[in-house]
Amino acid sequence: MAPIKVLQLLVTMPVGGAEIMVADIAAGLAPGRFEVITACLGEPGAMGEELSRWGKRVISLGLDIKRTSGFTLVRRVRRLLKEIRPDILHTHLYHANLYGRIAALGLGLPGVVATVHNIYARVKPHRCLANYLLARLSDYVLVFSPQVREDVRRYDRVPEDRLRMLTPGVRLEGQSCGERREEARTEIGVSGFCLGNVARLEEQKGHEDLLAAVSRVRRDIPDLTLLLVGDGSRGAQLKGLARELGLEQVVRFLGSRRDIFRILPALDVFVMPSRWEGIPLTLLEAMGCGLPAISTRVGRAPEIIRDGANGRLTPAAAPEALARAILELYYEPEKRRQWGEQARRTVLEKYTLEHFLEQFAAIYVELYEKVISDQ
Repeated sequence: MAPIKVLQLLVTMPVGGAEIMVADIAAGLAPGRFEVITACLGEPGAMGEELSRWGKRVISLGLDIKRTSGFTLVRRVRRLLKEIRPDILHTHLYHANLYGRIAALGLGLPGVVATVHNIYARVKPHRCLANYLLARLSDYVLVFSPQVREDVRRYDRVPEDRLRMLTPGVRLEGQSCGERREEARTEIGVSGFCLGNVARLEEQKGHEDLLAAVSRVRRDIPDLTLLLVGDGSRGAQLKGLARELGLEQVVRFLGSRRDIFRILPALDVFVMPSRWEGIPLTLLEAMGCGLPAISTRVGRAPEIIRDGANGRLTPAAAPEALARAILELYYEPEKRRQWGEQARRTVLEKYTLEHFLEQFAAIYVELYEKVISDQ
């Protein structure tokens, strides 16, 4: 049997959770069973360029979705679909979900799948209407957390039989963080107690709350460092806030990095202060590395973290609670060690990349074989 041809579609591929997931699918599915092509409406971005370096096929339509009419976007995607003739069209995030599914109408593709990666922090009626109509023309709408599933059901009115909730998974390094701790700390140049976060610098990720918490604990933790990995539209604002709080010698902004497994071992605690969240992939990566984690109760974090067993959960947008959790782990190194071990075990048992990819493979095969059996 020829490989099942899958076309993934999204707007662009900066370094972010959804884009890393797309790259993992493209690079991780067995090439003998699947031929995965990734297409971007705009430029390929850092992750798209990385995929190309891995030898994977990445197509860039080079369109600016803010300056290009919807009609032109649909026409260009439809032309691409006719050229490639994928067995499965898998779209990601709102604009690709919209234009990709409209473009696929009437082409008779064996499978059309859309993924919603995040909760609806701001409900937009016109988007909900589009999602409502297009869901009935799709085979499945995929989500990764109960909250996202509930939003899609409530606002988009997606039928239950079209919804699939999958379990996220991440690529893990062979060693735990503890085995590479001194090497990483020397390379980065940190000493003392080190906190870290990996996320886009956007409102959703709650960096303001983390900075406020750090300002509260710095007097109790003399040699404190906070490493922030990522970039985004709020970078300048967050750097200004760090200066206002007198944290210039505490906080280090490392920018967007793809070598986080060289950074995570330097940390004592990973902190995810998100105000809302869909798929907490960096939380899973940190826990899989053997780090104790503090996270807000958002997205799937309450399922991943067993509060007081492999990490600590705090309310969202509550710097005081974050500060208390940071001090708790600072003063109790044995708790850090025990929670870190349990965190790694949790990820190895439930959230591996292999299990993650098996779920996508099963959906693609199901849709492909259904069409074959109907012929």
